[in-house]
Amino acid sequence: MKKEATILIAVVAVLALVFAAVRAANRTPAAAPAAPLPAAQVQAPPPAQEPTEASVRRIEAQELQTLLSRGEVTVIDVRDADSYIAAHIAGALHIPLARIESEIPYLPRDKPIVTYCT
Repeated sequence: MKKEATILIAVVAVLALVFAAVRAANRTPAAAPAAPLPAAQVQAPPPAQEPTEASVRRIEAQELQTLLSRGEVTVIDVRDADSYIAAHIAGALHIPLARIESEIPYLPRDKPIVTYCT
């Protein structure tokens, strides 16, 4: 019984390490995008109320490039993994749209967040 418990603890520890490595890999910036930068959305830190479509400001690719070069925004690619791997904005975090709500507590709050998809 004691041996099985030790093995179970070791398996759980390894799974935790794998999970942490996968999360880190998903957040690691990769190569520059192969395609032109898409239009993006900029959203200030969450207000007291839910944002509406009208309250989310849209920006063009050129403005996003300027904000990125100054380090003034956090960029999140909400597309699926295959799309992200194929091409994405350099430095963009990859958080698929289906997971974004569960990741909110972990998002940086020191600057506006820009999300994009195709």
